[in-house]
Amino acid sequence: MGKVHLAGIVVIILVLAFYFGDFALAKSETHSTARVGALKNANATFYTGFCVYPDSPFGKLVAGELMSKGYRVLLLSAPVECDGQFLAVWVEWSNVSYFPVFARGEVRVVAIYSSAGDPSHYLRYRNATNKKRALIEFLNTTEPQVQAYILADISDESVGIISVRGYHNYLLKQAAEVIAGQVQDLELEGKREKSSD
Repeated sequence: MGKVHLAGIVVIILVLAFYFGDFALAKSETHSTARVGALKNANATFYTGFCVYPDSPFGKLVAGELMSKGYRVLLLSAPVECDGQFLAVWVEWSNVSYFPVFARGEVRVVAIYSSAGDPSHYLRYRNATNKKRALIEFLNTTEPQVQAYILADISDESVGIISVRGYHNYLLKQAAEVIAGQVQDLELEGKREKSSD
């Protein structure tokens, strides 16, 4: 009876570790695609640093990626105008099939960007009944800027010792890298075009 009781405790500990733990010792095959739509005004304003909304786990991952690239980052608690480049980010959907030694997942993340710290595109999107249309349509603004949306899809298959939380965090980290890279490309391309005018 003692051995059965001990085995039961070990099983419970393992289940809890794989569910609540944050580890991924796995070999992963990850693919990403990003679709970017942008409106670039002549002589666009580019503020230094970024204001990232929302203050969420995914938003914090994107902020961390931007900081690792050398940017100053402010996490916003509300979508307000700021003195940095505005970036709203969120997870649109995710789908994960999980076993402790194999996981397969897909996630789509979305970002709305303004080089001049203007949240109006995001606010219009958030309040729209037709979200798809509001995402891809840009407004004329008084201040010249680069406005953009980014749709990023990440798909992955991982084999190894993986926890549920660790796998979700891995997918979101990959998505955050894609968003940060796309935003950096928008900034560099916009500044290059502005300097060549």
